[in-house]
Amino acid sequence: MTATDDGLAAEYAAIYAYGAATVHLDGDPRWVAESLEAEHRSRRDALLDYYDANGLDAPPALAGYDFEPLTDAEGAQQLLLEVEANVTTVWRAGLGSEPEVRELCLDMYIDAAVALARWRIAIGSAAADPWPGRPE
Repeated sequence: MTATDDGLAAEYAAIYAYGAATVHLDGDPRWVAESLEAEHRSRRDALLDYYDANGLDAPPALAGYDFEPLTDAEGAQQLLLEVEANVTTVWRAGLGSEPEVRELCLDMYIDAAVALARWRIAIGSAAADPWPGRPE
């Protein structure tokens, strides 16, 4: 798999998770979750355009994604925090790609890092992370 394949897979998973989690949220977290889901859809669409423009076959989304059943806002918030951290990590890993893909990965990484910070703020966590997406 390429860095763009991994990134597209992460965006697909994020869209799926937001669809399942947002119904458990209200207030500011719900508004931010709806906004972030739209951003993931926009990134997915930009990636699909990238594949088309380069004559590549985009990998399809999975039929479903495995995560614990959600029953409350706390679980939904935690899932979306994990999803945003994963998306950021995947795009950060793509920065080591070949030069023609690196700029795309950098743009996606920046967007993902901002989304992660926005989500952290929405759920009352510290937004600061000097190296978002960096493996611990």
